[in-house]
Amino acid sequence: MNSTPAPDWAQPSRRVRPRRRGRRAAVAVALALGLAAPLAVTPVAHAAPVAAEVDLVDPDATPETRSLFAYLRDIDAEGVLFGHQEDLYFGESFPTQDGTSSDTLTATGDHPAVIGFDTLETAGMPLAEREAKAQQLAANIRQAHDVGAISTLTIHMENLATGGDFYDTSGDALRAVLPGGAQHDALRAYLDRIAATAHAAVAADGTAIPIVFRPWHENAGSWFWWGAAFGLPGEYAELFRFTVEYLRDVKDVHNLLYAFSPGGGFGGDEDLYLRTYPGDDFVDVLGYDVYDSSGAAQSFRDGLVADLGMMGRLAQARGKISALTEFGISGGVRPDGENANVTWFTDVLDAIMSDPDAARTAYMMTWANYGGDSTPYFPVEGEMLPDFQAYHDDPRTFFADDLAGVYDAETASVASAAAHLASPADGARVVAGPVELRASVTGHAADRVTVTTDAGEVIELAAPADGGMWWTGAWEVAPEQLDNTSHGLTLRVFAGGAEVETTASTVVLGPEPVLPLGVVDDFESYDADAALQSRWVPQNANVLELARAAEGDAVGGGEAAMRLSYSFATQSYTGAGRPVSGDWSSFWDFQAWIDPDASGNRLVLQLVADGVAFEAYPSLAGDDPYLATIPFADWRPAPWDTANADRRLTPEALAHVSQFSVFVNAADAGAVEGSIVVDELRAVEGTPPPPVYVDVERDDPDYAAIAWLHDEVVDLGDANGRFHPARPVTRAEATRALAAYREDAPAVEGTAKAPVERAELAHALWELAGAPTPAEPADFDDVPSAHPSAEAIAWVTQNGIVEPAGDDRFGMRGPVTRAELARALRAFDAAPGTEPPTTLFDFADGPQGWAANGAIDAADGRLTVDLAESGWIWATGSWDLSGRSTLVIDVAETTGTSIGLALQVGPSWSWCELPAGAPVSGGASVAIDLGALSSECRDQLGDVRGVNLRLDAGQHAIDAIRVR
Repeated sequence: MNSTPAPDWAQPSRRVRPRRRGRRAAVAVALALGLAAPLAVTPVAHAAPVAAEVDLVDPDATPETRSLFAYLRDIDAEGVLFGHQEDLYFGESFPTQDGTSSDTLTATGDHPAVIGFDTLETAGMPLAEREAKAQQLAANIRQAHDVGAISTLTIHMENLATGGDFYDTSGDALRAVLPGGAQHDALRAYLDRIAATAHAAVAADGTAIPIVFRPWHENAGSWFWWGAAFGLPGEYAELFRFTVEYLRDVKDVHNLLYAFSPGGGFGGDEDLYLRTYPGDDFVDVLGYDVYDSSGAAQSFRDGLVADLGMMGRLAQARGKISALTEFGISGGVRPDGENANVTWFTDVLDAIMSDPDAARTAYMMTWANYGGDSTPYFPVEGEMLPDFQAYHDDPRTFFADDLAGVYDAETASVASAAAHLASPADGARVVAGPVELRASVTGHAADRVTVTTDAGEVIELAAPADGGMWWTGAWEVAPEQLDNTSHGLTLRVFAGGAEVETTASTVVLGPEPVLPLGVVDDFESYDADAALQSRWVPQNANVLELARAAEGDAVGGGEAAMRLSYSFATQSYTGAGRPVSGDWSSFWDFQAWIDPDASGNRLVLQLVADGVAFEAYPSLAGDDPYLATIPFADWRPAPWDTANADRRLTPEALAHVSQFSVFVNAADAGAVEGSIVVDELRAVEGTPPPPVYVDVERDDPDYAAIAWLHDEVVDLGDANGRFHPARPVTRAEATRALAAYREDAPAVEGTAKAPVERAELAHALWELAGAPTPAEPADFDDVPSAHPSAEAIAWVTQNGIVEPAGDDRFGMRGPVTRAELARALRAFDAAPGTEPPTTLFDFADGPQGWAANGAIDAADGRLTVDLAESGWIWATGSWDLSGRSTLVIDVAETTGTSIGLALQVGPSWSWCELPAGAPVSGGASVAIDLGALSSECRDQLGDVRGVNLRLDAGQHAIDAIRVR
């Protein structure tokens, strides 16, 4: 694609608005909130000239969209626009969305120059609600436009293969949505709603509002299902290309600019940044996402500038826009006294603007301030506010009040044409024939399209049918060709008898070799570095290549190994990973052949098992190759995963392995650069560690429960290391175990050395659970219905916590053995609803983050709500409700209401709604069964982001909201 420089006469007149008026507004808002008043600033400089011609992905883009492209591209080093995700919709400083309230406005007196949006869809949402959300999103974009901001749109699409959220990386979801995939039609349906939003987002004068659309972001990482570990670069490129072509060519959307933002941490390496680049014909904006946990240390700033400088040069050479599409402090702004650097914002700005190439960054957008208990990504009060205000006051930053002429430039489109083989994607593996060929041809008056194989076979493709997107054909592959070898394909496009475009790609024929159970990789199946790099996904900047015995390289076994070369000039860690699978529960050790580099840096082997990243740290101190054998018992959760710090890599966890990675972390005294080789990465049978007690063998059916009691609760063994599993447990021992398990546990009353009876254990565990009502009465011949422990016995047996003595007898007076105690307490720990009751909100110090589209306040420990019409009240934050069965709302007074509940769970804030129950007319405690949520919602109760209650119109008072 081409870009024509602007002649001097092509500069439009741009009004520049001084900031003093906006700053006065900030003073007023700040004083109202009791915040420090910001200072006045000088006006900004004029924006850069606009080119007369613009070369966009969409040659039919609206005039306003072309003008926005020119504005952002040509602003160059004059300054950078500040952006904020969801600025008008969530915040620390306002409880209710009104279309103008904004944390940016509170802090600075200006709205952001860029406001980011996400689709409002979540996993499991009904179709009618999805369609309504698409229209609501368009209305939100209009609100952003009306306050003078440019809109961007990101998608966090659910996993269409499994129904899980976007963090669900199972189900081979990326390949499932590609052309020909099982979920391709579901992808089209989702994009239909994106198109509906784009069409409905119109300004007051009826023109379509331009939107920077950023699909499939951060794909260089592997935390989303479209990430690097779950598809080849060519497959990702085809996903991006299809998205563009479907919206532009099928749905006639012409108010989008398309942004590619693969993530961050590329070390200034252009090739690494472009590894999954779909091509100039499909990208308008080169994006970059980065978050900092160092307090803007020099190494972070160096890496940031290296990458943004590289992108600035790429953008200038290719006629694109360069943007910092996400940036911020990892985990957000902390409370006063906990921030690593109170001048973080101005330090980052100074670093970017110090480099002429990095300074070409058009905008930098930070993430949303969700309010409630969550940490904000910029402050509205506290020790970091003065620096953020200084960032705003700096003449090199632009906010909404500084923008003028964004959509007014006179521009002309540049015609463009493109062709690519949509399937099979470049580098894809084909396991059977015939192979369906799909070629996309746009902008050419094509009358013939062919695909030529590396064997010289020419396959004629048929023109698209009405409404079709592709030229199609079939490649007949002989069975003997399916031998795990790479083959070249050449797409040729002809118009008027002349060849007008040629595109080359490769495919791999035949199934991938199956490695034995437990083997991560032996590196023997790769015929070239490209094949290795398609399987092992880089994390941050490095070079992956095959080390070959035939070339004199040291390898662990066979003919090949993997070499990882790195530099820490602009990064602090790097590595590569690949998916693994299978049940490794029969293995006790892990082996890795390692050729270290004597760097003194830290080698990290990381295995994701049962969703937790466990790590081991072989040495890089010497330079002689060695075979490391590391018992799984010695692996520990990654240091950053504090929530799982106590987890261990048990056989139960090893039954569910999903990812293996090799990292090198920079050490204080380590070398700046180096190269290591690894080989023969595999789990091995090894030697199991000794049992926790000498008298309980590993094959004992109660071993897991007894080991759990020992590791997680209390050691009831004797001085000789014996547990005595068949010995009756005394009341003193049972009381000790229950108290170690939970401080509020009831004591088992009676003579300390007397054995605990089964009814006594049932009663103690039932009380520990909060005395829940059993599903039905106990049905045992030896349990009278009037017995004080009847409900307890019914509950423990119905929940599988204590086993009855027989079909008709519970065995009330029977003694409890020490093994039975371990088994029952472990079953109790795993049972739902056994956590102690917790008060989420007591309103002792105010509304505690609750908001409503109506009057809401709190005093004397009571939340009062006055609603003119029925609707939701809500609070956002972070709560772990895993193991909880019931949410209780203590209603003190009401004019009458039923109460509905919706929880927003998981990183995608999935909406999990339960219908309203029976009306409440006075003071009452309303219990809502969380077990009625869908299984997908229940699985995410450990990550609740929002609590929403639906109330009828009227006045209501709530004393507390509790879970049990």
